[in-house]
Amino acid sequence: MSEKPKRILWHVVRLLVAAGLVAYVVGQSNLRDAVRSPGSLATEKPLPVLRDAAEGVVVRTGDGGERLIPHAAFSSGGAVRIAGILTVADRLASGWGWVLAALGAMMFQSPVGAVRWQLLLAVQGIRITFWESLRLTYIGWFFNNWLPGATGGDFVKAYYIAGRTHRKAEAVTVVFLDRFIGLVAMCMLGAAAVVVSLSDERVRAAQIIVVAFLAAVAVGGTVFYSPWLRRILWVDRLLAALPLRETVERVDRALLVYRYHKGEVAIAMAYSWLTQVVSVLAVWWLASGLGSQASWYHFFVSMPVIWIAWSLIPVPGGVGVAEALAQGLFGPAVLGPAGAMAPAEAATMALAMMLAYRLVQLAVSLPGAVFYLRRVPECLSA
Repeated sequence: MSEKPKRILWHVVRLLVAAGLVAYVVGQSNLRDAVRSPGSLATEKPLPVLRDAAEGVVVRTGDGGERLIPHAAFSSGGAVRIAGILTVADRLASGWGWVLAALGAMMFQSPVGAVRWQLLLAVQGIRITFWESLRLTYIGWFFNNWLPGATGGDFVKAYYIAGRTHRKAEAVTVVFLDRFIGLVAMCMLGAAAVVVSLSDERVRAAQIIVVAFLAAVAVGGTVFYSPWLRRILWVDRLLAALPLRETVERVDRALLVYRYHKGEVAIAMAYSWLTQVVSVLAVWWLASGLGSQASWYHFFVSMPVIWIAWSLIPVPGGVGVAEALAQGLFGPAVLGPAGAMAPAEAATMALAMMLAYRLVQLAVSLPGAVFYLRRVPECLSA
């Protein structure tokens, strides 16, 4: 099979996976309010609400008919109303202060990320101004959020920065190193939250994933940066056997440079902690506006897992990946009082939480469109 059909097939597979995940996420949620009728089994599907009446709630039955469930059935605890996506979203609309807080927090991400990227590039001898770094950071973020196709924002940043220097391999390496440092910083924050939440069984799966990811990074980093281990494990020979040997060697040397710039790496990590903290706070505040009763550490432990999958699973924009994981990690016992929230309502709230976060990302990354449109004529005339 030639290269073009392979690329087409790969894009089709990615889109099919995304479509399957979206179908699963929607199937777990209620798009509109539903009622679990008195005497129904927990495995039975709740009945969708058609309208509210003076005597009670009119629902659609399984055979397509209508049924009135009186108010008394709800007050006695025999029937349970499960909020749909629109009802959950209305809570956030009425609590607009949570949205403004999330927007304000997320606006810090790009400026801080621009300083971090500028610092990492300087280690390679590639010097750009803060303004240029900010422009490219916003452009990359815009592409990630608004145009989640085959070309992500990191590739766009890599393309532009490579055009500014003869050290193209090093410049591109820093783009993806910057992303990796962000993931590691997020997991380090998650590990700190693991210590606080160690006795909470509700986040056990997320705790294990965060610790396992950090352990893998620690082992990989030790092997990569230790001359003794590289020699024992034949790392250099393995790298030399890879295709594009010269490019691989340049990338390897670019990464090894940071072994002698521990101070700059530590500062870059501190900047990453700041950007990741505001991201988690934004999700926490949006969830609180939706009615979540989850503690702060639930978000600091579980969101790293979601962002790792969002970054590493090759689905356009992480569509469906983040939402499915949010539904799995933020269940009824986390989002609401124990036994008081139906699984479908928790899944709906988790979906609304991630959709609200995506909308906030779209809003704060809009300046990237302006920077991109202003930059295109510059690149054409260069």
